[in-house]
Amino acid sequence: MMASRRRLSELATLTFMIPALILLAIFVLGPALWAVYISFTNQSLLGANARSLTFVGFDNYAKLLRDGEFWNSLKVSFIFVFGSALIGQFLLGMLLAVLLRRKGFIGKGLVAGSVLLAWIIPEIVAAYAWVSFLNTDFGTLNRLFEALNLPPQRWLTDHALLSVIIANIWRGSAFSMLLFASSIETIPQEVYDAAEVDGASGWTKFRFITVPMIRYAILLDFLLITLFTFGVFTLVFALTSGGPLFRSELISIFVYRNAFRFTDLGYGSAASVMMLLINLVIAAIYLRMLRVKV
Repeated sequence: MMASRRRLSELATLTFMIPALILLAIFVLGPALWAVYISFTNQSLLGANARSLTFVGFDNYAKLLRDGEFWNSLKVSFIFVFGSALIGQFLLGMLLAVLLRRKGFIGKGLVAGSVLLAWIIPEIVAAYAWVSFLNTDFGTLNRLFEALNLPPQRWLTDHALLSVIIANIWRGSAFSMLLFASSIETIPQEVYDAAEVDGASGWTKFRFITVPMIRYAILLDFLLITLFTFGVFTLVFALTSGGPLFRSELISIFVYRNAFRFTDLGYGSAASVMMLLINLVIAAIYLRMLRVKV
């Protein structure tokens, strides 16, 4: 009887999942498989190859591996992910989560609301806000520099990669903050009280209680923010378009430039497949770490 009820429950769950699985297949799996197929052809957006494509095998991938601009975009992407996600968003998110737990912290609602607002506003709106903030001639930051008798900077030209890293930290830290805050709330207060009785400092409690007890949330955060950040496009494209001289060109912008600006869909698809494979490798590493008991 119990086994029959369990099967009915599983069947009901599967039935309710079918619409979502169909949408996932149509809008995620289908386009991904189509991109893999196109990557083995010479299809383009314009010209003769737009209609009558030809199978070229691994030619696009061989060309990609010889392309210095592709390797540059990979290098820039890894720097962007490391600086923006693994350092910036993680550290700022953790700091905010710890501060929001403190009883005497003033302005919790204002801080949390400001961070969440940066996350929920449309990405293009956030990009134009940063353009206004970093503009060389009329930007708010250079106005502050002038007030302090400091020379104005060409932020989006001379410091393009640093600028987009900071902008993405500002935008994406809310996710880490929410994940860590919810994980910290699951830690019993009695554990901290016992540590205080033993004379533990705030740093000691954070190091030996908070971090070990939310270690899986930390790994999950690393996984998700790495994948999210690796696929960032709109924010960076609106700020710098990958320039100047490809110094802030992420692999997502490289894919866009080759597929749509140069109309070489086959080559752009090959780059997107490489991007997908890198994401799968990163995900596999993190998931492996999640399964290991630490």
